[in-house]
Parts: sequence; C-alpha cells; structure tokens
Amino acid sequence: MYNENSKTGDKRTPRFNWKAKAFIQNFIAMFPKSMSYELYFQMQRHFGGYKKPYDPLGHFETGVDLIKKIQKYGYDTDEKVFFEVGTGRVPLLPIAFWLCGAGKTITVDLNPYVRKELIEDALFVVNKEKNEIKSIFGNLLNEDRFELLLDYAKSKKINKEDILQLCEIEYIAPGDASKTKLKDNSVDYHISHTVYEHIPLNIIKDILKEGNRIITRDGLFINYIDYRDHFAQMDKSISVINFLQYNDKDWDKYAGNRYMYMNRARHDEFMELFEKVGHDFMEIEPDVDEDIQEMLNRGGAEIMIDKKFEKKSNEILSITGSWFVTKQTI
Repeated sequence: MYNENSKTGDKRTPRFNWKAKAFIQNFIAMFPKSMSYELYFQMQRHFGGYKKPYDPLGHFETGVDLIKKIQKYGYDTDEKVFFEVGTGRVPLLPIAFWLCGAGKTITVDLNPYVRKELIEDALFVVNKEKNEIKSIFGNLLNEDRFELLLDYAKSKKINKEDILQLCEIEYIAPGDASKTKLKDNSVDYHISHTVYEHIPLNIIKDILKEGNRIITRDGLFINYIDYRDHFAQMDKSISVINFLQYNDKDWDKYAGNRYMYMNRARHDEFMELFEKVGHDFMEIEPDVDEDIQEMLNRGGAEIMIDKKFEKKSNEILSITGSWFVTKQTI
C-alpha cells in the first residue's frame, strides 16, 4: 500500500510538501461526511495514489503472501472464512483470497470507501495482465475462478454488488470490527494489512478481543502494521520517522483527521498489545531500516525525537513495520 523507498536522508525534491497535504486533508475533513468523502476521493484520483490506471497487482502479491503465511503452519485455506479489518478503496485482498480457493470473506471498514471507478480500473488490469497475475499466484490460483473473473472483467456493466457476489465477499461499511454481531467461532482467519497504524490502540484492543470471540479455536490472526510516517511516501524530504519529533498535541494538528490519523505506536507497544489480549506469537517479522538506526546511533540534531519516544531503544525506533502471526493462548 505504501511507498517502500522513503529513507532518512533522501534529498530528492519532494513531490508535495507534507504540511500542505495535511492542511488540505484537515480542510476537506471539515465538510459533511458524504461531501468530504467525495472531495477526498477526487483529490486522490487526480493528484494521489489512485490515478488511472489503478493497479491491483501489488495487493494481489500481498494476498498471496498472506495465504502462504497461513499454509506455512500447516493450515488449510480452501473454502475457509476470512475476516478483514479495513477494506480500503477496492476489496483486493478478498478477491485474492477467493482466487486462491478461499470461501467467504467478511470485510469491515469504518468508512464506505469502495469505489466503482477503481473496481473498473482493477478489472481492466486483470484482463490486460493475465499472465502476470498467473505468475503472482502460481499454483495457488484457482483456474476456474480466474476464468470467471476474466469473463466478468469483460462485462460492460461492472458494479460493486456483482463483484462482491462473484467473489463471495460480504462488505460491511460503515462497520465496527469491535462489535461485529457475528456468531462465536464463525471465522477461520482474522487479518489486516497496513490498517492498525490508523486506529487508536484501545480500539485495536477491542477489535482483537472481538476477534478472539468470533474466530475458531485454532484460528490465526495475520496482521501487517506499518510504523512509518505516511507523509514520507509523497514528501521525500522527510524521514519515515519524521512524525516522532512531535508531541501528541502538535501532531494532532497535522493528522488528527479521519483521512490521515496515525497512532504512532511502536513495535514494542504492539507486542504488548497482542500479549494483553491473550495471544501467542507464531511469527514476528519486523522490518528494520538500517539507515535510520545508524542516524539514531550517531545522535545529534539530525533526527529529533519527542520525549514521548525518547526512552525507546534505537532498535525499536528503527523498526518501520512488522508482520504478526498470532493465535489465542489455549
């Protein structure tokens, strides 16, 4: 979802100043919700990451990675029920799971972000890049389902409801992943990808507790959490830990809106959170930015850290994201 090339010390000319983007986001967030959502989408469509053609291939790669992580531990994914926290603009991970043979995916989002235009873009790419998609999925690809998707991609009347029905997706938005109303032990896998960094920790705790209720006894939680300052993906003049120089009050002035909220929690805090909800760690795969770690070790004014984070080790501060595969303690 996010640009992987942002590094501390990257002196390339920024495409757009992050403070200007923050100002625009805060301004748009002031409008009534329906108008605000439309204005923000049009900004993203014309100036941001959703310009034509919207490319789904990276999300398909992520979906395949998630399936492989599950199968790595000897779990079956065929016809299993997935629960996704945070759908985004296009339900690409649920489509990827379906193409791998999964059963139903229930995907919940706080905001109704899914857009028909982006579904059309994604399906255009699916039809155009058939061989590339086959390469991404390899032997995980359900050929019959892929043919169904290709047939639908050629349709002249693409709409959200049809693609959801075809790919066995239940889309709930606006929805609350901490209060799902689903039956106990009704889902097999509880997943999120680059979502939890945008949710307050106390709410994530409630989401995971609800997950403990709705997941099967042996079900897995698979999450990737991105700890980076997301403004750094479009402003290359700042570091991916730029936001750690601000106290909570000052940071909230920039990113305290519905479009760019970031909890700024670090790796150790998420480790503690999973432990508090009674999870055992099956896999933890942190991404360490060695450039940041080197700068932090050198010290000085090159990287400023607010007192909120100054007691954390340089090793923790240089972790920019992590996979977590967990399950309830039996």
